[in-house]
Amino acid sequence: MKKFLLPLLAFALSATAASAQMGPGQDGGRPQRTPEEMASRQTQGLTKQLGLSADQSAKVQQIMLARDQEMMAMRGQMQAGTGDRKQMRDQAKDGRIKYDEQIRAVLTPDQLAKYNTMQTNRRERGMEMKEGKMKNKDGKVKIKA
Repeated sequence: MKKFLLPLLAFALSATAASAQMGPGQDGGRPQRTPEEMASRQTQGLTKQLGLSADQSAKVQQIMLARDQEMMAMRGQMQAGTGDRKQMRDQAKDGRIKYDEQIRAVLTPDQLAKYNTMQTNRRERGMEMKEGKMKNKDGKVKIKA
């Protein structure tokens, strides 16, 4: 009996210690990013992909920060169970449209064309993932099992 209980006790203690080391917003995966970190990372990506000027980059950073703060607040309400799911989904959709329009207003016509292409490709990848299809590096479609 002791041979069985000792390993079980050791496992229980190690699992408790491991879970205590994880901070809030961590589930063993990557840590939760702040809205500031998310906005900075997204702005850096757009700056690189679209060739934004320093002024454009600063404006996009502010737009992204406002968007990410709003989305984080909505996620908090959803996790707390203090909101209507459909209403929050509609608010999130309206927010995406609002902030997308603000970003588009900052871009030059050439940048806007690139941005539109990026958004279209992103939507297509999302639909492929939803349908269970993934493209290999050679462009061939692979069906997920």
